[in-house]
Amino acid sequence: MPPDSASDAALAAPPMPADPYALVYTDSGRASRKALPPGALAALPDVVDALADNPDGFPGRTRPISRNGSIRVYSHPAPAFQVTFEVDSERRVLYLQHFVAPQVQATRPVFISYSHQDSAWLAKLKQFLQPLEDRELIRVWDDTEIAVGADWLSEIRAQLASARVAVFLVTQSFLASPFIRNEELPALLKAAQDRGCLIFWIAVSTSTFEDSPLAKIQGANPPGQPLDLLPEPEQNRVLAELYRKLKDAVAPG
Repeated sequence: MPPDSASDAALAAPPMPADPYALVYTDSGRASRKALPPGALAALPDVVDALADNPDGFPGRTRPISRNGSIRVYSHPAPAFQVTFEVDSERRVLYLQHFVAPQVQATRPVFISYSHQDSAWLAKLKQFLQPLEDRELIRVWDDTEIAVGADWLSEIRAQLASARVAVFLVTQSFLASPFIRNEELPALLKAAQDRGCLIFWIAVSTSTFEDSPLAKIQGANPPGQPLDLLPEPEQNRVLAELYRKLKDAVAPG
């Protein structure tokens, strides 16, 4: 039945959508927006437009931080960032107060390359790196991690491909190893060139290092003063200094 009055017609018509909230950037909002990483900046316009259309439209991602609920924090899942905003419902204004992309700490895979004849030095080095593992700044890997029966070659190549830090324990046995010379050393040096893999090496014993590719990279200690010629307190000092350099390289900020 057709409506018989103007009021009936108004009731039958769908409600007009409300205008979006006006967006106002505070000084802090403008400054913090500039500091967002590129991925967050690319996603931000769609997010603030959606909040302007309906500030209450994301209950699972938005939480109030003021007593009256007018100031809220929206958390975007991917890319991860947060928007702090204030809702003025009477004036229909959204004040964008602050933007931040939470820092996600990345655990860096560390590949230790060594000769099996130098396994005692491997154990000593890992003792010094343990505090960085405990803080989940690094994850140390060497071939003692390979499970019995595993495809050891595939496992090593996978770890070489993912390494972000490499530590070489340089002895003559290390330099004479065909596998190290043909597989590990070239792969890790290429990773340093192509994707910024950090390279550290320690002179463990006297060797012909000057004729190896590592000669172009400064070691943790002078090659003429290898660890096995030093008293134990000096050995510990060299390894502790390597620990500090590695910590400086991987610690956030």
